Amino acid sequence: MRPSSLLLVLLLSCPVVAGTQLEPPETDSPPVLRLLELRFPTQRNRPFHEPLNYLRQASITKHLNMPGRNEWVSYADAVPVILEDATHFWQTGKFKSLWVDVTDRPFNNGVPGILVIFNFVERTDMEVPAVDYPTPPEPFQQAPTNHRRLYPPPTE
Repeated sequence: MRPSSLLLVLLLSCPVVAGTQLEPPETDSPPVLRLLELRFPTQRNRPFHEPLNYLRQASITKHLNMPGRNEWVSYADAVPVILEDATHFWQTGKFKSLWVDVTDRPFNNGVPGILVIFNFVERTDMEVPAVDYPTPPEPFQQAPTNHRRLYPPPTE
């Protein structure tokens, strides 16, 4: 991962940035969007393109809490944005596959925090997708233990 990408991912996921501690949500809060992570599992987490480009394209980044802004977004409100981002990424034709997993990352005060993980398999060339939803590669077709698959939707 390039240093600038690593820095941005750290800024998005680190509870302490520049000496500013993020306050956890109120103890009676519903589950909230806590962290966003980009992974490239079939590429040994080495993207072909700068991950900052993907973060800039993702609307969900506007819903993350940042130092100095103690406003948490409920996970329920974030789900439609996450799904729109996943659909947008898929429709660009830049990916062989992509999927989104979520897992719990509770706060020290017990409030449920949710980690959202975008998993990308990039193409070396662009191609308009021929299907509505991607199929994750064989070893990634099931969500990992303690994770839930948010995208693509389950097939019946």
